[in-house]
Amino acid sequence: MSGCHRGSPNGAAASASARHAELAPVVDHGELDTKAPDDAPKLAATVIAATVYKLPDTGSRKLGYVRLGGVVKRDPAPVPGRGCKGDFYHVYPMGYVCTDEATIKLDAPLVRAASKRPDLSKPLPYKYAFVRANAPQYLRVPTRAEQEKSEFKLDEHLAWFAEHRAEVQTVLLGANDQTLDARGIVVPGGKPPAGFRPSTSLSENELLGGDGPNDPIPFWLQNGRQIPNVSGFDVPASSVFADRVRRKTGLSLVGAFDTDSEGLKRRFAVTVDLRLVPATKLKPDTGSAFHGIELSDKLPMPFAWVASSDAKSYQIVKGSEALRTMDDVPRRVIVPLTGKARIEAGERLYQTSKDQTLWLKAKDLDIVAPPPEWPEVAEHGEKWIDICITQQTLVLYQGKKPYYATLVSTGRDRLGDPKETLSTPRGSFKLQSKHVAAAMDSEENSAVSGGMRAHASTHSENAKATVERLKRARASGEDLDEDDKRRLLNIDKGRDPEYGITVRRGAAGFELRDVPWIQYFASGYALHGAYWHDVFGVPRSHGCVNLSPIDARVVFRWTDPPVPEGWHGINVGSEMGEGTAVIIRE
Repeated sequence: MSGCHRGSPNGAAASASARHAELAPVVDHGELDTKAPDDAPKLAATVIAATVYKLPDTGSRKLGYVRLGGVVKRDPAPVPGRGCKGDFYHVYPMGYVCTDEATIKLDAPLVRAASKRPDLSKPLPYKYAFVRANAPQYLRVPTRAEQEKSEFKLDEHLAWFAEHRAEVQTVLLGANDQTLDARGIVVPGGKPPAGFRPSTSLSENELLGGDGPNDPIPFWLQNGRQIPNVSGFDVPASSVFADRVRRKTGLSLVGAFDTDSEGLKRRFAVTVDLRLVPATKLKPDTGSAFHGIELSDKLPMPFAWVASSDAKSYQIVKGSEALRTMDDVPRRVIVPLTGKARIEAGERLYQTSKDQTLWLKAKDLDIVAPPPEWPEVAEHGEKWIDICITQQTLVLYQGKKPYYATLVSTGRDRLGDPKETLSTPRGSFKLQSKHVAAAMDSEENSAVSGGMRAHASTHSENAKATVERLKRARASGEDLDEDDKRRLLNIDKGRDPEYGITVRRGAAGFELRDVPWIQYFASGYALHGAYWHDVFGVPRSHGCVNLSPIDARVVFRWTDPPVPEGWHGINVGSEMGEGTAVIIRE
């Protein structure tokens, strides 16, 4: 294979290098790295993201942050500092947190209310749902009158939901239903842990974050709201709700419960920022169950995932330009290849290794093969990530030894200029920051709190440029594919939901809350899990690299530096350790 083009993969080189790569030891965090005493006291975050500073000074470098309710170990006594109205405490393994954003009182009502933390043992760290219709975000349990006033045509909505409830609340087996080993890799046919219940057996309440099928109203919502509003949407303390949430928004949930107000029985889901959304407005989602594979001598490179839903195998008819159609090949099946390719009947074909009389069309495959040249990090034996845009594949390497491979979805404009189109930048990068989960908008712009707002992104401008390019292409009579024709039709109607752009003035996009396992490698571009689609292997994003939730967690846990225990995100740098290299090629 030449680069990532659909040429002939080098089977010999790949076979020699496809050996198991062990996980590297945990990175050393440098001179600031210290181990907390076993009996060290603790501190908890009381804002969405409490900043961890390098020094007891709010003007010093931001090392990372702790999410609302998150608990980390600290030193017993505060230290003098600057910029903090409260006290600075040294936390472990390094840095300082100000009690303006945290508390040492772990029994504080707000800490108890936010005690459900992200489940780091699972591909999806929260329960997730999509908003089916614009909904209020209540701050306290609303009365019947308040619901009728806040929600348009409520009776009509509830009648529709009662009729379609089973359909709306039905889910498929998803990311958290797979059996994983200690590294997060799927164990094919593995026995689930004791007490495991598949998503398809969970109650509606549990699918929306509840602990059981009929949870009571939580303590902090009894007799009004007993904790402050931490959503960031400032309203008077007496307000019933703080903002509304738009249709198509993805929500992360940590609880659900039933209510009854004057005969109006209703369930509410609790978002991570402790607001309430009516369950009738939500559809739970379990994410994609797709995942990559660990590489070993049992499956040497080159091999391919079948990318098409109508792929077939062929035999080459000697003395003729015809191909004999043989069998259907299921989508996403893995096919070992010999490395031989040829062009017959106007099609580039690849030879399968199990039956060398069978060939597959290049257009039906996403091929995993070594890079045409080894980067410097590989020569030095370091960890690095190889991403091929043409083939939509990602491989984790330790030196020249491949460890794990999977399919991704990169920018939908493939090999275009990232400054002008929705394309993923190519080149050599290093990870800049890591986040267990953070919100992204419909254009994949991310905002994380604690002074760690993501780099300013040009995605919106890139999307608009793509729209203009499509309009020019149509005006010039250029032959457009069906996807582009559909997008232009949406643009003509004043919308473009595929790009996340709203052409009509006054409207706005949607957001995807708590996108899991985000790792930024360039300004505005990240590797991250995607719980909202299952087309990995097909370019789709606005420039980020989408992975399935299972794969995103594998990559996140494998890369350096690790996120310290109790932290929610880190800025990579000299204090935290150097970030793993990311090589993105054609």
